[in-house]
Amino acid sequence: MPSFHCFSRAILLAISLVFAAGQIAVAQEITPADTTAWVIVYTSDGNEFTGQLLAQDAETVVLKTEHFGVLTIQGTAINRIRLAGKVKITNGRVWFENPYAPRYFVGPSAYGLRKGEGVYENSELFFNQVSYGFSDHFSLGVGFAPFFIFYDGPFPVWLTPKFSFPVIPNKFNIALGGFIGHEFNTYYFDSDDGNGSLNAAFCTFTYGSRDANVSASLGLNFSGSQWRKRALFSLAGTVRLSPKVALLGESYFFDDYGDPVSLYGAGVRFMGRRIALDAGVAVMAYGFDDAYPIPYATLHVPFGSVKN
Repeated sequence: MPSFHCFSRAILLAISLVFAAGQIAVAQEITPADTTAWVIVYTSDGNEFTGQLLAQDAETVVLKTEHFGVLTIQGTAINRIRLAGKVKITNGRVWFENPYAPRYFVGPSAYGLRKGEGVYENSELFFNQVSYGFSDHFSLGVGFAPFFIFYDGPFPVWLTPKFSFPVIPNKFNIALGGFIGHEFNTYYFDSDDGNGSLNAAFCTFTYGSRDANVSASLGLNFSGSQWRKRALFSLAGTVRLSPKVALLGESYFFDDYGDPVSLYGAGVRFMGRRIALDAGVAVMAYGFDDAYPIPYATLHVPFGSVKN
């Protein structure tokens, strides 16, 4: 039996060493030698610090930050550290990955929400939509506009499914999607069949990265089982000027009962890691005579398990 006890102790010691080694590996997931890594340090007082890791031991973490220079953080004040794998460095500045790439002012790009990502968007105070990525290639938005607060006003609700496919990752994407809507006061709804429904399907091609791209879209609307002959064509684009500022442009061309209609919009997106605001002006032109300026604003609030 002594040999059995020796064997048992050896097994127990081996398990203990493996477990300890695992704990050390977790604790030192980012090693002091990995000075090319960019990390986010979350502290117990609710702050976050992003920078290049210079050194790390059991007592301190040393970062080279953009705004604070070299920063030493005590280990007792740190909740957790994670790699900032979605950042890029441009002219010495940290650019977090753009979480707002799936949408321009109104229309979508071919980039989609990934699994676990979500966003709430409010346009013009009344138009609300919550979208969520159920997989890396499929997202679904649910929206409503409570105009019913006005006397006998309309109350539209809608769904926006979207399938996104990267043909060339971060360079060329294709998206297929739809708009399934219903308006519960058909008195206000301009529908040929008068049933208060508005449904559409679209295909979007996006060329470029999440920070700088152009998109072309073709949309067709249908009611019941009939497709309409009038198609909608869209061109849109964005370019990110800095970590927090991007320019947006968007245009639509369609036919309204024989009259050509065009809509042009341009503006700025002010981006933070937890919120973004679009501000711009759109001009709607009927034929070549009448043109109407329309101020436009959208609030974006990302949420979910995938964060920068």
